[in-house]
Amino acid sequence: MDTKDVVRAFRLISIALYVVIIIITVVLGTVALYLAVKDIMSLMPFSSISDVKILGALSAVFLVVIALEFVDMFLEYIKTGTVVVDLVLAVVLTAISRELLLYIASPGASFDYGVLLVASILVLALAYWLVSRAKMVSHIS
Repeated sequence: MDTKDVVRAFRLISIALYVVIIIITVVLGTVALYLAVKDIMSLMPFSSISDVKILGALSAVFLVVIALEFVDMFLEYIKTGTVVVDLVLAVVLTAISRELLLYIASPGASFDYGVLLVASILVLALAYWLVSRAKMVSHIS
């Protein structure tokens, strides 16, 4: 067996595994969408809306967005064969932003944890901007 055949076989196995992961992520995204709709529908008696309920519904929506970003990231990996750093950063930035929403909604949370979340978001946003800028410069050149 030639090394090219081995590499091709491993590439096909990798793609098959990513397809399975995409299917699992779509299923989880569908469940997250169901939960988001359920949370939004629970807001309907407008007399009982609170900021905590709104933040909970937004958090559920963020789960759907994270699932979509994961699928996009996996598909891009399958197409290019390389990890697309800005997509990874976007997923992590969205997940930490969701965590910040949950932090704000919980009254007994530690102040230090909140500072850590905000600092993480700022660092990730800067990294995302730098990667996007470098990508843009490389496309121009």
